[in-house]
Amino acid sequence: MDRDWARLGDAVRHARKSAGLKQDELADAVNVSRATIQAIERGDSFKKVTHTHRAIAAYFEWDPGSIETTLAGGEPKPAEPSPDAAPATFSGVAAIPEDLPLRIKAALGDGPLVDAAVIALPAEDGDEDPDAQMVVIVRGRRGASDEQLRRAMQRWERTESSLRRSEGSTKGAEVRPES
Repeated sequence: MDRDWARLGDAVRHARKSAGLKQDELADAVNVSRATIQAIERGDSFKKVTHTHRAIAAYFEWDPGSIETTLAGGEPKPAEPSPDAAPATFSGVAAIPEDLPLRIKAALGDGPLVDAAVIALPAEDGDEDPDAQMVVIVRGRRGASDEQLRRAMQRWERTESSLRRSEGSTKGAEVRPES
């Protein structure tokens, strides 16, 4: 089935203009270049729906399936509020930061969770503690089969092993897998 990228581009342009935004303002909001927004609005074809498309949908508060619906010839639909949409908070755990780029927020909720980890970045020479850490969240593709998710998990395990080897130079760094 062909995807109507021009239709999606028109929907994005219409939503942007209705919101009174310039292309560079939307680009800044979803943390991409103006050229990317121009390509989407122009109707350029993509191999697949990207996190940028999802971030744009999230920005305009479209239903998560609106990108696919529009590509199939429909119209984007507003997201329906969900009673459990608010992020859970636990004692001692911070809520999702508001300053995350929209494309990251969109990616956090897109697809089944495969695994997650907190990995300390290597400390400077002579420092005992790392100055920063990275949070890695691995999500499978929406609609992925069990076999595809299994292969994604195997690729992540190889990648994680490599990351942890580079982290190994940090003395006393805490590494906490989050699964």
